[in-house]
Amino acid sequence: MTSLTGAALHVDASAVPVVDHLSFLCRILLTGDATGGAFGLVEERGRIGCMTPRHVHAREAETFVVLHGALEGWCEGDLQMVEAGSVIHLPAGREHAFRVASQSAHFYTLITPAGFESFFAAMGRAQAQPFGGELPLPGPVPPEAVAALQQVLTPLGCTITGPPPFGTGAAVPGSSA
Repeated sequence: MTSLTGAALHVDASAVPVVDHLSFLCRILLTGDATGGAFGLVEERGRIGCMTPRHVHAREAETFVVLHGALEGWCEGDLQMVEAGSVIHLPAGREHAFRVASQSAHFYTLITPAGFESFFAAMGRAQAQPFGGELPLPGPVPPEAVAALQQVLTPLGCTITGPPPFGTGAAVPGSSA
C-alpha cells in the first residue's frame, strides 16, 4: 500500500496479508501511511474466548464496528455488549479491553490517530489461509508472551495494565452486562 494522502485509495481486501494476532485473524486494510496519519483500519475475526488484556493507549482511541456476532467492551469497569450493526468507542487514556462474546465475530477496528495498527503486523503470525478460513483456537496468553507484547507496545505508548477483566463463560448477546 502506498502513501496516497489526498488521493482516492482502493484496497482489495482479498490481497491483504492475513495474520493471527492473539488468536484473532486480522488484516490491516489501511495504515497511517495511506491516510496521512489520520487513522488505521484493521479487519478482524475471532471465536468465543478471544480477548485482550486490560490496557491503556496514550494516544489512540479504538472504535469497533461489529459486522457479525457480538463483542463485549470493558472500559474502566463498565461492560457494554456490542452486537452486529453496533459500534463501541474506547477512548485513549482509559483502561479498556474487549472480547468476542458470541460463537464468532467479524468486525472492523478503527484506530485514531494512526500508528497502533503496526502492532498487529509486528506481533501477528502470518497465515497462509484466507481471511474467511478456519479461526484459531484461543488460549491463555503465557506470561513470557505478555512481556514480549509489552516490549512492542511501549514505544507505541500502550501499556498492559492487567489480565482480561472477563470471566471464562460466554456472554449473552442481547443483554448488557
